[in-house]
Amino acid sequence: MRKITVFVAVSLILSMFSAKAQQTQSSKFTKVTIQTNGTCHSCQEKIESNIAFEKGVKDVVYDLATSKVTITFNPKKNNAENLRSAIRKLGFTADDCHSGNGKSSCQKEQKGEEHEHHNHDHGEDAHHKN
Repeated sequence: MRKITVFVAVSLILSMFSAKAQQTQSSKFTKVTIQTNGTCHSCQEKIESNIAFEKGVKDVVYDLATSKVTITFNPKKNNAENLRSAIRKLGFTADDCHSGNGKSSCQKEQKGEEHEHHNHDHGEDAHHKN
């Protein structure tokens, strides 16, 4: 009986350390949301595949419906301005999304703005045919 009690106690202690380690690891990362002007799957793929290789980046999610990129990164290895700069180097706009008065400032600024597609090929995408 005593062996079972010791085993349970040790198991609980180990699980607490494991949970604490996971919590500490996840707190190392921060997220930034960047408004860009990409409007198609090719834009999404270009941004996601290139930004994923930036230093300290853990995850990149591009929401095609809103043209917003959410990047999870280690702030000890990179920062939001460098990530915006990397998006600009790909040929896209990269505006900071600050919330204020219940509206995102980047939604208002970017509404209806199109980007030029001279930096990448869309193939036969129907929405780009004249």
